[in-house]
Amino acid sequence: MHLRLENFDGPLDLLLHLIKAQELNIFNIPIFIITEQYLSFLRQVPELDFLTAGEYLAMAAQLIEIKANLLVPVLQNNSHLEPESLDQVSEEDPRKVLIEQLMEFEALKKASEVLQSLNATAQDIFPSGEYKRRDEEISAFEHPIKGNPFDLIISLERVLLKFSNQSTPKVIVRAQKITIQQKMEMIKKKLEELENVTLKVLIMDCLSRYELIVVIMAVLELCKANHVNLFQSAMFSEVELTKGIKFYEDTSTLQDIEAQI
Repeated sequence: MHLRLENFDGPLDLLLHLIKAQELNIFNIPIFIITEQYLSFLRQVPELDFLTAGEYLAMAAQLIEIKANLLVPVLQNNSHLEPESLDQVSEEDPRKVLIEQLMEFEALKKASEVLQSLNATAQDIFPSGEYKRRDEEISAFEHPIKGNPFDLIISLERVLLKFSNQSTPKVIVRAQKITIQQKMEMIKKKLEELENVTLKVLIMDCLSRYELIVVIMAVLELCKANHVNLFQSAMFSEVELTKGIKFYEDTSTLQDIEAQI
């Protein structure tokens, strides 16, 4: 077996390679065979610096100590068992500490490989600066909503699901026209009367999923034009609407998307 020292990240990596190359049971390591192969490998290495040599020689001493301890007759009888997990390895087995070291090293090595693959993938991803485009506009808000877009989408889906589960008639006889402009005026009227309105109240007043969507779009349009501000004092608390810096300006110039139920 021809091995090179620079191919391994230390003595545990070398031992793990020897065990896997021969398809040995890591919970019942044939310490005599592994020790001989390990020492044979060290003899093949032409030069070792002091620091690296110390690590490998320390492992060699540990293997020889385990090999000597296994010469005790009681332990020799137990070494013939075939454990399939670390729990099945006897506490008196001198190989148990080495097995724990090898398992911990293997887990860390696998985690390192996963992180390296993720880093290699991330190197080919170049995010755009689109999320910074409206930083100046958003920073002007007094109390921007805490959270992220994904939480808002999930919240909207839950509200829509609630309306879909209501036992309302599937067929609406009387046609009704609802526009964003109408809802914007309604929201501003409520704010004039109450000074502040919670988003929950606006949603609960909706009679259909369609009306709910129009109300949410109206709120977004008003926020975009700085007619209203959205305020949330803490995470998961009520979202409140307050008057914005352009509250008293006319909404007729804002976008009006008409739709009919």
